[in-house]
Amino acid sequence: MASLYRRVLSFPAVLAVALMATLLIFATKMLTSNTIINDPDIWWHLANARTLLTTGHFIRMDTQSFTVYGKPWINFEWLAELPYFYAYRWMGDRGLFLVMMAVAEGIVLGVYWLSWMRSRDVKAAFLASWIAVMLTTVSLGPRTLLFGWLFLVIELGVLWAYREGRDRLWVLPPMFLVWINAHGSWFIGFVLMAVFFAAGLVGGTWGDVVSTPWTPAQRKKILLVTAVSFALLFINPYGWRLVAYPLDVAFSQSLTLKYIAEWATLDFHEARGKIVLGTLLGLAVLNLLRRRTWQLSDLLFVLIAIYGAVTYSRFVFLAGILIGPLLAIDLRGALGGYDPKQEKPLVNAVALAVLAGVCWLMTPSQKLLHQGVADTFPEAALPRLAQLPAGTRLLDNFEWGGYLMWMMPDRPLFIDGRTDIFVHEGVMQDYANAREGMKVAQTLDKYRIDAVLFPKQGPLAEHLLHDPAWKLSYSDTNAMLFERVR
Repeated sequence: MASLYRRVLSFPAVLAVALMATLLIFATKMLTSNTIINDPDIWWHLANARTLLTTGHFIRMDTQSFTVYGKPWINFEWLAELPYFYAYRWMGDRGLFLVMMAVAEGIVLGVYWLSWMRSRDVKAAFLASWIAVMLTTVSLGPRTLLFGWLFLVIELGVLWAYREGRDRLWVLPPMFLVWINAHGSWFIGFVLMAVFFAAGLVGGTWGDVVSTPWTPAQRKKILLVTAVSFALLFINPYGWRLVAYPLDVAFSQSLTLKYIAEWATLDFHEARGKIVLGTLLGLAVLNLLRRRTWQLSDLLFVLIAIYGAVTYSRFVFLAGILIGPLLAIDLRGALGGYDPKQEKPLVNAVALAVLAGVCWLMTPSQKLLHQGVADTFPEAALPRLAQLPAGTRLLDNFEWGGYLMWMMPDRPLFIDGRTDIFVHEGVMQDYANAREGMKVAQTLDKYRIDAVLFPKQGPLAEHLLHDPAWKLSYSDTNAMLFERVR
């Protein structure tokens, strides 16, 4: 009990809670209120979870749209949807926020732990973990992806501990079993595990890079863990199709990569790009000054992180998770040492109380969170949409599709955030053309569209305002509803 007391009221614990408070402040103040939980995908995830729990069957085909109705579709993130669904059912918008923050805080604390593991310097670990805090913006939202990054943190801890002689590899197979049912980022985790193990198959020194080969016993254990982990991937509701899904995204969903902002190349003119560039430059300068020895696997991880972050901004957070702990190694001693004998429990207790109070005060209210939802999605238009005759074919805005699916489960839609199925069936391309004001009449006639719900600004709305075949039947600060003139 005394040992637990000392740990709770320790300086490292204060730093950990300070990171948590910083992330919370970052989420609620540095981001505007209407961008905290406005991720458009969360709503179709909630709708999927509702279908699973009410029918007792996993989704295997589309039943939510009239454009791809009945086409095969797999719900590739079904497990990660459930925490958000139950949280929303119990606490509404605040429930989504709390699940999001709990997982995000777990990731940041995990990076802090990994940074300490690699550097054995709590102050260097704290400083390096700030990178993860600053780079959370790319993934901060009620997203299933956060669970993937949390699993990645756990995986790195297991791998790095194994290299230090602490065998926890038994954690990996069951973790991959859960991971593949939660998010497609399992594929990144599996690749990193393979790279880590492969780096130990060779031994040698190349300048400042060194690799220590695994012993025969270690190679045997690694082969077994890899084989069991791979086999367990197939224990999912969709079999091999879920295992192959990440390859489908990479090679068969070019429109997904084109039209989804987070799949865009990293923009170094934006703050996020500058942070990544500054981190990489800092890592390079520190290595020039300190000339430390690099493990081959660490170097390969950094190269993977750089490629991922620069190629797709979605993987900026991945770079923070991979590079932060390695940067902590180069920051050792930069802020002075930490002596546990100099602890001041009373001062630490006061600091923890203050930080806890800050977290309590900074947690947004249900009203503020819902206002952000109302400002982002067409909540005000829902009563008018309910008046549309049954069977009305509605062309909806892509970013609003999931919200409408959740709020109006009985009205089939044109499109929603389940991009893959719409890409494969050609619907995404038709939608993209119409949204940009190209081939509007052809698209509306092709799908026999009766009504169009779109944001007020944009080429499509401007086109319909001047098309005598359409009339504006509803408008608010957020949305415009057009109906075909009969």
